[in-house]
Amino acid sequence: MHTTTERAAPSLREAGIYVYDVAENSWQGVGKAGLAQKVVRRDERTGHSFGFMSFDTLTRTGVHQHLGNAFSYFLSGGLTDYQGTAVMGELGINFPGSTHDAIAYLPTLTVGRMEGPVAYGADVQHSLHAGNRHTEFENEFPEHLPDLNIMLTSVAVTGTRVAGLTRRLVYDYAHTPHQRRMTQLMLLPGTKIPAHRLTALIDLYVLGGDVTFRANGRSAHAKAGDFVVMEPDTQVVFESRYGASLLLWADGPSIWEDGPVSPELYGFTSAHGDPLRFANRAPSVLTRR
Repeated sequence: MHTTTERAAPSLREAGIYVYDVAENSWQGVGKAGLAQKVVRRDERTGHSFGFMSFDTLTRTGVHQHLGNAFSYFLSGGLTDYQGTAVMGELGINFPGSTHDAIAYLPTLTVGRMEGPVAYGADVQHSLHAGNRHTEFENEFPEHLPDLNIMLTSVAVTGTRVAGLTRRLVYDYAHTPHQRRMTQLMLLPGTKIPAHRLTALIDLYVLGGDVTFRANGRSAHAKAGDFVVMEPDTQVVFESRYGASLLLWADGPSIWEDGPVSPELYGFTSAHGDPLRFANRAPSVLTRR
């Protein structure tokens, strides 16, 4: 368990829970004025990254095509593309093949989780997205809009097996090759999450409140604005003294150390309640005439 303000070297760290306080870190330029980031994890080979992305007013991303799922939770401001505008409090999701150019009409800050590389046209020279590559591309599915924008407060809140803990299952990766979940956990003051073991990576952002993690005989405290990386094969317990709201992306389920296996903590024994949501509908082949 560690608290740090620097990016940890994956090859040197043990499996555990890593808390990143980046508030005082300098913004990292990406090669274009008006765009910046503070990332805690970035892999140029896979295109995976996790951290803050910042957009000044009237800054454009340039036309790009996502080659993997991409998530942006809007802490402030908004981004507009030809589909519409994603605003503060929404989770914006792009899918493999999503092709667009986004512009900020207000100063904008997002929590970004990229799960694949991005293709840029020859005229885009910045490196906002990990694993970016310059190539020619076309929008092969123009009938499919590029974004799914979900207002978190519109998602149903459900109870869990833990007293004081409720959950929103925001995105369940239906009709994708991945068995993952994006959820919001909400802990009342004094809530304690019992011991469970992680089977896959979890990225977590503390949207509000406080949370203390215990793993490998050590403890670490995270507060609003902190990023947390939870490594596979770690046994963890956590609790909140004053209450907490957590956004997390789980790449696999957890296993309770005691008690029944189901229901699982991060939403893997749940399915989304709205199967007609765009992201949860399998693409259909259209016959052109």
